[in-house]
Amino acid sequence: MRITIMSRPECHLCHVVARVAAQVQEDLAFQLTIVEIDRDEQLRQQYGDRIPVVLLDNREILSGKITGGELRKAIKKARWRDPISRILSRVKLTLTRG
Repeated sequence: MRITIMSRPECHLCHVVARVAAQVQEDLAFQLTIVEIDRDEQLRQQYGDRIPVVLLDNREILSGKITGGELRKAIKKARWRDPISRILSRVKLTLTRG
């Protein structure tokens, strides 16, 4: 699973979201990439001032002010859509119930 944050260097909110993502990454495994949109004209036109934008596997899931809880929920929801994740979650639940 890959999380990408569309960002700008001078954007305070972008830095906050990057820290939140790094904290969530300690609990949930994913690859984190931060992309500075000003380095790419197409990205700058696409996102403009609507940053930070969080992509999960190249699909936009969140933007603006983002909390750790919102990011965790979006990641877990995406994992639940993956059939193998559903199977493993059910096996883990069965094993813990004993």
